[in-house]
Amino acid sequence: MVQIVLSLEAEYDKKLRRMASEMYNNKKGAMSEIVEHGLDLFEKESKRNAAYLKLLALSKQNLKFGVKNFKREDAYE
Repeated sequence: MVQIVLSLEAEYDKKLRRMASEMYNNKKGAMSEIVEHGLDLFEKESKRNAAYLKLLALSKQNLKFGVKNFKREDAYE
C-alpha cells in the first residue's frame, strides 16, 4: 500500500468524511476505501464512454446493421 497526499476543497473533504462515517462507521481506512471505489467507478465509466464513442463513430459510417429483406427459401440454403 502506498500513501498519496491529496488537496481537496473543504466541501469535498466534508463529503468524504461524511461518506466514510455513513458507509464504514469511521473504521480505519474508510476514506481510502471510498477513494478506491470512486476510482474503480471512474475507470468503468471511462471505458463505457470510450465504447459508446466507438459505436457512435461506426454508426456514422453509414454501415447497415440488422435484418435485411430476404425470401424464406434464402434462410434454409
